[in-house]
Amino acid sequence: MARMAKGDADLFRTVGEQNAAIRQLVEEIAPAEAIGALNESPQPLLPKEQCHPAALKARFRTAAAAHAHLEAALGPAPTKKKTWDHLSSVFANGAWPAPARSLSVAGAGRGGVSEEALAQTEARLLRRIDQLEERVIGLIETLLSGKS
Repeated sequence: MARMAKGDADLFRTVGEQNAAIRQLVEEIAPAEAIGALNESPQPLLPKEQCHPAALKARFRTAAAAHAHLEAALGPAPTKKKTWDHLSSVFANGAWPAPARSLSVAGAGRGGVSEEALAQTEARLLRRIDQLEERVIGLIETLLSGKS
C-alpha cells in the first residue's frame, strides 16, 4: 500500500512538473493578454449587432434554420426551444445555456447522471478543448510569424 502511495505521489509530482514547464513555455512565447484571452468564456458566434432577433430573422428567415446553424456549430441543443430571443442569446453567448437542475432525488441509485448526459458532456468538452487548441495554435503561429 505504501509503495502504491509513493508511486502515485511520484506520478502526480511528475505531471505537475510537466504542467508547470508547459505553462512557463506558453508564458514565454505568448503575451499576457493572449493568455488572458484563452481563459475567457466562449466567444459570440456573430458580431453583437447581428445577434439581435431582427438581424437573425433577416439572416436565417426561420427559427428552425437558426437553430440548425447553432446545432452545427455547438453540437446538440439541451432543449429544442426555438424562440428568437432564446436563439439570439445563444448567438451572443457562444454557448448553449446550462440546463436547470432539478432538486429532486430522481435517479439517485445511479448517481443522478445518465449515460446519455455524460456522453453529451464529454462531446461538449471535447469540442471546447479542440476550439481552445486551435486558438492556441493560431496564437503561437501568429507570434512566431511576427518574430521572424
